[in-house]
Amino acid sequence: MLFSVKQGLKDIPRLVVAFALALVPAIFSWTRLNDALFWYAGLFLLTFLTIRGRSDGKNKWTWFVLEAVLPLFVSAFTIYFMQYINLVDHNRISTVETSSLYVVMYGSETMRWLYEFPIIIGFYFFLRMLTVSRRFAAAFTPLPFMLISLINYFTYQARGHEVLMSDIYSIKTAMNVASTFEFPLLYPIIFVAMPYALFFIVCLRIKDEPKILPWFAKIAISLVLCVGFEATFVFLLDKWSLTNSPQAWNDKGSIYNGLLMNIALSAHSLHQKKPEGYTDDYVDQLAKQLNVDPNYPGAVTDDSANVIVILSESYMQLRDYLPMMGVFEDPSPYWNSLKDNTIHGYITSSVYGGNTPNSEFEFFTGITTSYMPTGSIPYTMFIKKDTYSLVWALDNLGYKSTAMHCYLSSGWQRPRVYPLLGFENMMFIDDFEKTKDDYIRNYLSDQKAYENLVNVATSGNGQKTLTFLATMQNHGGYQDAFDNFPVKEYVTRAFTGETFPVNNYINLVKESDKALKWLLERLSQEDEKYCVVIFGDHQPPISGFTNNMAPGKNSSWCVPYIIWTNYEMDPELIQAQENSMGYTSLNYLALDVMKAAHIDYPAYFQLINSTREEIPCINAAGYYSSELGKFLTADNIETEKDKETISVIRKVQYSFMFDKNSNQFEDALTNTINSVKSNNMQG
Repeated sequence: MLFSVKQGLKDIPRLVVAFALALVPAIFSWTRLNDALFWYAGLFLLTFLTIRGRSDGKNKWTWFVLEAVLPLFVSAFTIYFMQYINLVDHNRISTVETSSLYVVMYGSETMRWLYEFPIIIGFYFFLRMLTVSRRFAAAFTPLPFMLISLINYFTYQARGHEVLMSDIYSIKTAMNVASTFEFPLLYPIIFVAMPYALFFIVCLRIKDEPKILPWFAKIAISLVLCVGFEATFVFLLDKWSLTNSPQAWNDKGSIYNGLLMNIALSAHSLHQKKPEGYTDDYVDQLAKQLNVDPNYPGAVTDDSANVIVILSESYMQLRDYLPMMGVFEDPSPYWNSLKDNTIHGYITSSVYGGNTPNSEFEFFTGITTSYMPTGSIPYTMFIKKDTYSLVWALDNLGYKSTAMHCYLSSGWQRPRVYPLLGFENMMFIDDFEKTKDDYIRNYLSDQKAYENLVNVATSGNGQKTLTFLATMQNHGGYQDAFDNFPVKEYVTRAFTGETFPVNNYINLVKESDKALKWLLERLSQEDEKYCVVIFGDHQPPISGFTNNMAPGKNSSWCVPYIIWTNYEMDPELIQAQENSMGYTSLNYLALDVMKAAHIDYPAYFQLINSTREEIPCINAAGYYSSELGKFLTADNIETEKDKETISVIRKVQYSFMFDKNSNQFEDALTNTINSVKSNNMQG
């Protein structure tokens, strides 16, 4: 093996290109992460080096040294720049007094970087097993991992947290809405494409590789090494999972686990583990302890109301944040002025910036996603059969149920899931009465959605109705301007520079408020009773308000809700709300809706209600402890009472969602569902 740094005129174009590929990223990295400069300088210097095999084959066995060093070098490069693109300019970097990415990533776990090496080295030997030459195996090994880092980067830009293995179930939905988002290309080009191109040039400086072993021996050895390194990664993954879990908020996946390890951990955790102490008859024993009759279907009277459930896409309470930006005009004056027969409050959503079906799921089933596998999407992953919900409960009590969604039917497998939750009828965007003038930006306006809603909700002909509407007007994609939606300037300068997206969103909320006023005034004219609940599914993926609004920070999981009736609301319910902490969670919200609508809880919802006093609020980020009077993270349970209550929540959830063995309580729910389906067929 010969090393040469001799250069000629024919090498000048290559060196000029390499210099440019090193200089531009170096300029951008100078005030960011300075250890990247060593990579740019080192890679540029390596472009001067040529490695050749001697023509006479002398010392050809020294190529084994290169075979050992090369995959280590490739892995170090791959891991560094995977993390660079996904952490550059993040808050974590700015708050740590260091200019070294390695210190940020591995400061508390100095050996963690070794955990991700084996999967990359294993891929290198996979390519070698396919008889790819050393230089091309080295050159192409980073490619799939760089693509993963870019997918993660764009996912974070769109929804405020990193990609997980469960996102594979959401690809179709992501494709539907991808056109509404702006995908910045500057950083991917500078911090991924250019370093990779420079690295590629370095790899091509390996020339004239000698044939050391027969082809079959090379394949056999590479196969053994490939399997060995991938098995090592699996072993390390199992070891890491004993003390660490996948992170779904903000960039914590990269910071605490490493990007590859976090994705692998999320795949590792997709299987729901049985809670400690769980038995197949647990729910039966709990019902007996609470004196709940599994066969009790709930009850309605002539005094019970029609129910309207509105999931307001990306809706949040702007009044809490705008004064910090010098804006004192309330964009939701009607919402905030409602007093008569109205309950106001906040709910804790388990998602931020996306994954709307999780909010739907929690509301209708009363089951929190808090202790499901991190990144779970129950609609696409777990709901494979009829699943008891508020919809089945009201269907059984004589309600006519309809689900309305103002977008494509292909999102989140809703056409399959809605009937499994009990909906008799479904409407998607093609089923709505509308014209092109009824759109704001690319989405149906809330005003037109509400007009369609009223037509459905008031068509019961004496039969009570449950109508669910998911709006789309305020969906993400706030960076784009549209001719059909002029944007008034509320904010002159956002904290993070996202001034137009902030103003765009404020204007959208203003339109939502106008539409809400029309809806409630319209329902006020109805003789029949209507109970309306409207809530935000999650906050919008905009970090331009304050640091508190950044993904995963403080109040980023809080969204508002109101319950409104066109009749006199039960004074005790209003008083209970005034005496409460003002927060609840989506899995409990249906309980208040039923109470406001004068519907007696079915047995299933009596079980859901049994944990509410001790844990009145729970989501994927944590829970509120009534005993301690404070919020705690999901994995930080401080009292035995809280531990016991959360154990109940987890076991009930496991029984209804994951346990394949039936019990008496579930048999009663199945009988209810079958009875409803039989009645629908006869009708």
